[in-house]
Amino acid sequence: MSSKATANKRRTIDMTQGPIVGPLIRFILPLIGGSVFQMLYNTVDFLFVGNVMDKTAAAAVGASSTLITCTIGLFSGISVGTSVVAAQAIGAGKDEKADKALHTSVVFGFFGGLLIMLLGILFAPQIMRLLNTPENVIPQATVYIRIYLLSIPMLIFYNMVSGGMRAYGDSQTPFRVLVICGFLNVLFDALLIIVIPLGVAGVAIGTTLTQSISAVLIAWFASREGNRLRLSAKKLALDAGILKEILHIGLPTGIQTIIITFSNVMVQYYINDFGETAVAAFATYYKVENLIYLPIMAFGQAATTFAGQNTGAGHYKRIRKGIVLTDLIGAGVVFCIAGLILLFPETVFGWFMKDQDVVTNALKIALVSFPFYWIYPIMECTGGAVRGMGYSIFSMIIIILNLCVIRISLLAYFSATIHTIQSLGAVYPITWATAMLCFIVIFAVLIQKKCREEDARASV
Repeated sequence: MSSKATANKRRTIDMTQGPIVGPLIRFILPLIGGSVFQMLYNTVDFLFVGNVMDKTAAAAVGASSTLITCTIGLFSGISVGTSVVAAQAIGAGKDEKADKALHTSVVFGFFGGLLIMLLGILFAPQIMRLLNTPENVIPQATVYIRIYLLSIPMLIFYNMVSGGMRAYGDSQTPFRVLVICGFLNVLFDALLIIVIPLGVAGVAIGTTLTQSISAVLIAWFASREGNRLRLSAKKLALDAGILKEILHIGLPTGIQTIIITFSNVMVQYYINDFGETAVAAFATYYKVENLIYLPIMAFGQAATTFAGQNTGAGHYKRIRKGIVLTDLIGAGVVFCIAGLILLFPETVFGWFMKDQDVVTNALKIALVSFPFYWIYPIMECTGGAVRGMGYSIFSMIIIILNLCVIRISLLAYFSATIHTIQSLGAVYPITWATAMLCFIVIFAVLIQKKCREEDARASV
């Protein structure tokens, strides 16, 4: 075996046998590290904007973030579909099928990203107005979003390829790419905001360049010899059967991502009614929230991969044990992070915004939601397991019911009766809790059925 192949094998993790906690932690840590550096893309943008420019610029970047999330939500879901199909194939020993899943998703995602980019650039001002964005914020928000959208095909490409890598347990390579690009983003922002004062356009250009470089780097790593799944230009083609499987899992996941984003759009709509300071306050809150949220996504991705590989191998009792452990570890980690932030709230929020009125309002929101953030990783990990087992339609239904229907109903009620930014922030922990309970029930029902089937096969 070549040295490259040996190194690549060391980076991959087989989650279908042996100890559970050790491999999970080895898989999760690079994901958390990668999440931290990925967070630098938009967070560093906001750090520079909030401290170098005024709150109108900060509101422009904040108002744009919801639209950005919406534009990539569908294909992020398809990336999850790729990971699940590939992970199940790998768990079942079908590497050729996993290879086809990777190349099919890359082609589909890249051209879909081009379509999203064009539509977003064309209709950006209209969408900003539809979101009830303050009129004085719209010009800068439009500039930021149009430049940022140029990187969407590259961002989707990165997510598809890194999703394929994570399917066979390689979370280290995407982490390395994000470390490199996280530092590059800081350098680009410093250059294009301080040295060459281009304003929000400079922020967007820096992020666009960085995300394009991340796509080039992940393509280079994925195409090297010795990879279990190796990206090759010659293999780039759409396999109709594989695409159908990916969309069967990924489309509901993408729809649920868009639904979550839509509910956040509704939050943004009600926030915008409070004026520029409130818009900047929620934007600041979201940046601090990322310190908690992105590690949660790492736990969710680990749960999906773990469930996917073990579903392919038929090890359902192992899934049940692994997901319970992931839930408990994730909740404990998030409880500690949220608690640490609440010990030094003004310091942490002050990193992102110099305007004291904005910081004060952001803290009001955090004090309502942060004490309950431990609920979110249980919701995300259990939901990730349901998706990893191939039941993404159930996950979509739960998300639509709780994070869209219930959340929007609460938003309308609180806005009409209480009308404070704290009441808007309260809809988050309430709907996390209802969604968590739904996921726990559906996972328990599904896993009990599968464990009985596993016992039946073992007794034959």
